[in-house]
Amino acid sequence: MFPRLLEALQTLAPNSEVVAVYGSTEAEPIAHAGAHEIEAEDLAAMRGGRGLLSGLPVDEVKLRVVRDRWGVARGALSLDEFAAECLSAGETGEIVVAGDHVLPGYLGGIGDEETKFRVAGEVWHRTGDAGLLDERGRLWLAGRCAARIDDARGAIYPFGVECVAMTFPAVRRTAMVGLNDRRVLVVEAERDDRLAVELLAAVAWAQVDEVRFMATLPVDKRHNAKVDYPELGRLLRRS
Repeated sequence: MFPRLLEALQTLAPNSEVVAVYGSTEAEPIAHAGAHEIEAEDLAAMRGGRGLLSGLPVDEVKLRVVRDRWGVARGALSLDEFAAECLSAGETGEIVVAGDHVLPGYLGGIGDEETKFRVAGEVWHRTGDAGLLDERGRLWLAGRCAARIDDARGAIYPFGVECVAMTFPAVRRTAMVGLNDRRVLVVEAERDDRLAVELLAAVAWAQVDEVRFMATLPVDKRHNAKVDYPELGRLLRRS
């Protein structure tokens, strides 16, 4: 939930408490942030590319940010090995969680090797999301690990750029992808050359090469909301 949606909901229901919850089917909830808790400097950080503020992890969950090794099975780790994988505040990596309400495995064990690992016998779940913990212990989302762009300019997660794009009222949905060694920001909006220039200026720090407009971005069939990055890549390569 981007800040502008939280603001719109708060406007519609001024006497209510609007809270954005971060979680997944395997672990719900993980963290939450109330609209009233998001401060001016947080909004500025989101506009600057830090990602999406998701708030403090709930008391019932253990959450760590570890080195991004998405796509590689982690297996079993000792406490010391796990500690060596954990990153410090401000460093972006893979979000992993454990707790009584975190799913310990899938039916028939299908998918466990890719998304579960053990630390001294305790099961941890790999969310597949990247993010960081700030100095106050709050979680910021950076995007899906699988959507990370690796090119000659380095590695970048898309969500920081997408958060900035979503501050523009004309943008309905957005996604940043790597295409032929170019960083492309795709926006679901009416074609507007001035908007493209403004978007490029707003995300100059991310070295985006171009903005493309689409009438509708493809989304995954299960959620009907999350951008389907593989399908988007196929559409862009055909265009």
